[in-house]
Amino acid sequence: METGDLLAVYGLLRAGEVGFERFGLAQAFEDIGPCIIPGKLYDLGRYPGLVEGEGRVAGELFRVKNMSVMPQLDKYEDYDPADEAGSRYLRRRVALIEPDVAAWVYLWNRSVEDCKPIANGDWLVR
Repeated sequence: METGDLLAVYGLLRAGEVGFERFGLAQAFEDIGPCIIPGKLYDLGRYPGLVEGEGRVAGELFRVKNMSVMPQLDKYEDYDPADEAGSRYLRRRVALIEPDVAAWVYLWNRSVEDCKPIANGDWLVR
């Protein structure tokens, strides 16, 4: 990941949520604004999970200003690039629906068989 890369978030890392405050994202990232991420969102209990596929998920787009926060975010999301099969989430570059850019997104890496879909695609307005 290089400085200036983009990160799209859709759950606890959105502004006002616990993850945003925990990692000081206001200092580490420049807020670009709302975005639409392709995929389907699921309610996993205390947090959401995004899986690839049809659908539109509401998110927030940030430009990375402080790269030192990324390993902390990977750990928070239970993403280990050395053990993707054992990771709860995978960090992948995804072409967003809006705006027309690619951004890093954390994708759910487990079954959603018993999980409730979030029909409106917005974790904050479910």
